[in-house]
Amino acid sequence: MGFGYAVPAGELGWLTLTIGHLSANKYWGEAERRRGPLCTSTLIKCPEGLVLVDPPVPPAEVPRLLIEQAGIAASDVDVVFLTHFHGDHRFGLEAFPGADWLMAEPEIDFARAAAGPEEAELLARIRPAGAEVVPGLRVLHTPGHTPGLSSIVFAWRDRRVAVCGDAVMTEDHFRAREGHHNSTDFAQASASIELIAREADVVVPGHGAAFDIAWTREGGR
Repeated sequence: MGFGYAVPAGELGWLTLTIGHLSANKYWGEAERRRGPLCTSTLIKCPEGLVLVDPPVPPAEVPRLLIEQAGIAASDVDVVFLTHFHGDHRFGLEAFPGADWLMAEPEIDFARAAAGPEEAELLARIRPAGAEVVPGLRVLHTPGHTPGLSSIVFAWRDRRVAVCGDAVMTEDHFRAREGHHNSTDFAQASASIELIAREADVVVPGHGAAFDIAWTREGGR
């Protein structure tokens, strides 16, 4: 039963499946691509089942990732939520044929406008997420990186956690209130980071480790 077995019945728990990184990180003094991209992926256990946010690796690599990091199989995942439709945040989507695939409706519309045949086939299977992915997992519209990008916000113990995808690329982007170089709207990206700063205590960024907002403030923002 893996990770879900460790969470008491009726409670919510979460873990990081992968800590992502950028192919080039300007805050590290990098101007050119140094590595392949990897997104941060999160698994959330709630009373309704297991929700995976942003499957980060190709389908063939998913079984090993899940068994090593959570002790589960792909068939144990009930919902896959995509923060947005960029390839590095949906690499492993097809490894979960039995799960519900969800994404915010504005992002579905945005992705369809530029989709090729293979992407259109995937988008046809993705259902619009409502106000909540499941009860307790609130969808928060955080555009800027893409027009429809949405985060998930939930209560955990005495904290509010925001799983942000690329609304917050890294902790450095959060400190700078800055979108990544490929953002569609930098003003919106900055406004979304400000919104997340008001809505959450803990941030799970799109390409880095989770961090506590209070610590970030104390650390020099």
